[in-house]
Amino acid sequence: MDRSKNVAVIKYYLQHYQEKMTYIENVKADIADYEAMLSLNAAPKIPSISFAPGGSGSDLSQQEQEYFKKEKIPNKIAALRTELAEKEPIMNRLNRSLEALTESDRMIICNKYIKEMSWKMTAACVNCSEGYCRKRSEKVLEILAEMVFGTEDIPVQTDFLF
Repeated sequence: MDRSKNVAVIKYYLQHYQEKMTYIENVKADIADYEAMLSLNAAPKIPSISFAPGGSGSDLSQQEQEYFKKEKIPNKIAALRTELAEKEPIMNRLNRSLEALTESDRMIICNKYIKEMSWKMTAACVNCSEGYCRKRSEKVLEILAEMVFGTEDIPVQTDFLF
């Protein structure tokens, strides 16, 4: 993967940073919710009082339906953990790389690409000219790409996009 493609991927992740981080947090919360469901009883505490078997038109009673729902939870948790294992490392790597930047470089990148500020507002926050911020952002994007993906000699995984 050449440098321009790496820079484009970094730019994409920065522009979609909030969505990706929120998605990762939601998946973690879903896993926690499913794990909490596993600790609950599978059957309702008070079964429905009905002389008809199944109660709701299906062949399974309410208790059986709840039992089978609970049986599927470990598979759902495993699928969510697999998805998290695929998507979280790149965002963690990007976060560590952002933290490694100088304060002004991080402000330029975060204000422009993550917070979607204009160049004028970005420049005002950093106390620099717009031209400097534009030129510096190009250089910092290349630096971030190298921090995240390594040098060109190292094979890069290209299926990072969600």
